[in-house]
Formats: sequence, C-alpha cells, structure tokens
Amino acid sequence: MFRFIKIVLFFAIIISFQSCSKYQKLVKNGTPDQKFEAAMKYYEKDDFYHSQQLFDELIVLLRGTDRLETAYYHYAQTYYLQNDYMVASYHFKYFAKTFPKSKKAEECLYLSAYCKYLDSPPENLDQSSTKTAISEMQMFINMYPDSEKVDEANNIMDELRKKLVVKDFENAKQYLTTEYYKAAVYAFERHLTNYPASPFREEAMYLTIEADYIYATKSINYRQKERFTKTLADYNNYVAKFPEGQYLNKAEKLRRSAKHSLDKINNKKL
Repeated sequence: MFRFIKIVLFFAIIISFQSCSKYQKLVKNGTPDQKFEAAMKYYEKDDFYHSQQLFDELIVLLRGTDRLETAYYHYAQTYYLQNDYMVASYHFKYFAKTFPKSKKAEECLYLSAYCKYLDSPPENLDQSSTKTAISEMQMFINMYPDSEKVDEANNIMDELRKKLVVKDFENAKQYLTTEYYKAAVYAFERHLTNYPASPFREEAMYLTIEADYIYATKSINYRQKERFTKTLADYNNYVAKFPEGQYLNKAEKLRRSAKHSLDKINNKKL
C-alpha cells in the first residue's frame, strides 16, 4: 500500500512538473492567440491564478484587437473569483468606462459597486469604503434605471446605510463614555439630524439630556444657567416625541436635578 502511494505521488510530481514546464514555455514563447486560448482554458478549469497571469499580459498584447474586450472582462473576473474585491472593483469599473457599448458594461458597473459592498468592513471600523459603495451603487442605478439589478442595488444601499447609522451612533456614545460631554451632545444632535429615522432615535435623545446635564454640572458657574436650561429643553423635546418612552423615568430624574440646580442659581441672583 505504501509503495502504491509512493508511485502515485511520483507520477503526480512528474505531471505537475510537465504542466509547469509547459506553462513557462507558453509564457516565454507563446503567441498572443496561444496565450489567449490557454488563458480561457485555465479560466474554464477554475485555475484563476494562471488565467490571471496570462490575461495580465494579454491586455497589453491585444490592444486594438477585438479580443481585448473579452480578455479584460475575464481578467477582472479572475480577481473577483479570488476574492480580491478592491482590485476587481477597479477593473470592472475600468471595463465599463472603456467599453461603454459592451453587453457586459452594465454587469461590470454593477459588479464594481458590488465588490465595494463586499469589501465594506464591520460597523466598528472606519466606514469610508461603505460610503463609497453606496455612492457607486447609486451611480449604477442612475446609469441603468431599468436594470433588473436595481431592486438588489437598493436593498444593498439600505443595508449599508444601516451600518453608517450604527457607526455614527456608537461614535456618539463613545464621546459620552470617554467623558467628552460637549462633543457627545454635538454628536447625538448631529445623529438625530442626519438620520431622522434612526432606530436609536429615542436613546440618542435621552443621552443628549444626560450628556447636557453632566456637561452643565461640570461647567464653570457663569455657564451653568444656560446649560441647565438646555438640559430642560432637551427633556421637553424627548417627552414630546416619546411621552411613554423607555427612558422616561431616568429623564425625569435629570429634569428634576437640572431644575433644582437652575432654581438655586436664580435664587442666588435675587
């Protein structure tokens, strides 16, 4: 049995060596037509690495020929199929720009945006690429409003926007956690303005009250009156929006404390 395995391995190595030798000979001495045919065969066999290497050369060799479009399309696909989404996105977009009348142009513009979507990181990381993905999906919809991919593109944009909402809200909470209360107030208010339908709207409004109250208590004397007054205004906004909100009891305690502090300040001036 062991001898049989050794024989199989021996022949496998020989075949592999011959294949590598044949590939190297093709790269070195093959004609553009031979390389194109080989690249397509590698692609059809899901050998995207060798296919990509040949297409990389062919997109230069085939300039000005009818085969360039086919070569470039498959070249972009080799990156996509090997999960190299950033590079794939670039080449899909370049294809759509270079061959705008191609039957593949619509597909490639969509895949360019889709690759950006696949490359979008979790909510706790920087969301610059998420914003780019949204922008490129919108560009696709604007370019091909009747495409069968429009509904899918809209769903993807909704998913990506939710990530931005989560990221923005968590950033605001981080200011509160790290005791940057003024920045927290600004961040929560900006969140409410930028994302009026945010699922965190009630919590953001309550945390604005909390951040404003703590900021007021830590302010120098002559600034406290205006800041406690703002705390009360925040409370009124919250109650108007969520009269039976889940943070109502906590908000009421902050309102009473802010009102008490404000009364003391006003009484000192009498």
